[in-house]
Amino acid sequence: MRTRVMGLLALAAVLVASRPGAAAEVVPGVVTITLKDGGTLVGTIVAEDESVVTLRTSSGVELKLPKQAIASRGTPAAKSEALSTSPLTDPNESRLMFAPTGRPLGKGNGYFSDHYVVFPGFAVGLTKNLSLSGGVSTIPALGLSEQLFYVSTSAGWKLGDKAAVSIGGFATSGLQADESFGAAALFGVTSFGPPDRSLSVGLAFLALREEEDVYGPHGEYLSGDTQWRFRDAPVVMLGGSLRVARNLSLISESWLFLGKDFELSQQPFGLALRFFNGRLSADVGVVLVAEVLEEGFPVPWLSFSYHFGPSRRAASRSGSAAPPATLRAARRGR
Repeated sequence: MRTRVMGLLALAAVLVASRPGAAAEVVPGVVTITLKDGGTLVGTIVAEDESVVTLRTSSGVELKLPKQAIASRGTPAAKSEALSTSPLTDPNESRLMFAPTGRPLGKGNGYFSDHYVVFPGFAVGLTKNLSLSGGVSTIPALGLSEQLFYVSTSAGWKLGDKAAVSIGGFATSGLQADESFGAAALFGVTSFGPPDRSLSVGLAFLALREEEDVYGPHGEYLSGDTQWRFRDAPVVMLGGSLRVARNLSLISESWLFLGKDFELSQQPFGLALRFFNGRLSADVGVVLVAEVLEEGFPVPWLSFSYHFGPSRRAASRSGSAAPPATLRAARRGR
């Protein structure tokens, strides 16, 4: 049971259905501009000369883009354009229900989160690629020494506009029935597609901290021995996100524990609706485990997040997916 609980807390990943293709209806006057640094802007071209393109976004901001910084331009389809030009973006694109995606937070970006109301946590981007997160439970009936602590660090890289990869580690500890326990994981996650429609696949190696008492030849207690043991089989993580409305996404996570100690009836599958508006996001959903469903109820999932940092300020001002540095340079006309 301890292995199962630690595994659920340690990692997650994602399973999402792909959206069926359809013929694109062209929207007159609206263009998508992809920049060489990976940013994407959607809006209407209001002026253009030999060296600069002036683009007006849906929020009315005019950006002067040097032509030498533009990689390509195209015309979006009607349905996708309605989402792309929306000033709202998912602030939680670096995380699924609990597990990380392959996307890095970015320097100075971060969030405060609260799972089930009694499990607050934080995450912050230390550099462009490196981030740190952690949290502690606040269950009223337990003392501080009995609460569950966790800390995680990861390094992520964007591989162009439609892919990202991250690697990292996770550790948690606490008390269970007056016995100290701990768990840790090494993981890697790759995300494919834009944040509004993405698939994430990962692999994790879990380890448990086990404490054993050492006794002498006559049964006398000598000392305690602590050992870390990796689980024999890894955990496959699958998941993703699908934006279904202007401020609503479908988020999915599943944990596939390989090995003889986990049967299919014990595997957890998560599904949630994510509501977001500016800096705030809320996930409401369920975690489905066949053994638990036999008792009649799925496991509910509830999570809130407040986001901060330069990317949130830039997104609220421009309604675009361009990095802050790109926006600053565009406004200066460089």
